[in-house]
Amino acid sequence: MFCVTVALGSTAWRLMFKEEEKARAALQTLTPLALGPNCTTVEDDFGQVCVVVISSVNGLMFEDLDKAKLANVELYMHQQRTQLMAQKAAANDPAIRAANSSRGLQTLSPMAGMPTN
Repeated sequence: MFCVTVALGSTAWRLMFKEEEKARAALQTLTPLALGPNCTTVEDDFGQVCVVVISSVNGLMFEDLDKAKLANVELYMHQQRTQLMAQKAAANDPAIRAANSSRGLQTLSPMAGMPTN
């Protein structure tokens, strides 16, 4: 699946395509609207092509969603690695370890304050 996003001022329209050729054709049709003296085109490693200009059409973006899915997986894995590092650091932090050990296991009793046999 592919999409072309058209930025018009503060509004963005996302056009969805099943075939890459149709998405690229739409991008080529729209690109002349964005061309001007202050224009640049950039493509990233995950299949995104961005045409950026200063006018009523602020930019265009072509996105290969299969490659974008891989980028989201990479970001998720980074988040999980960061969380794991934070948990390990917390386990080795003396102040956090002391706070956790002083609390111990806390349980609630349905008969709080009542003597137990």
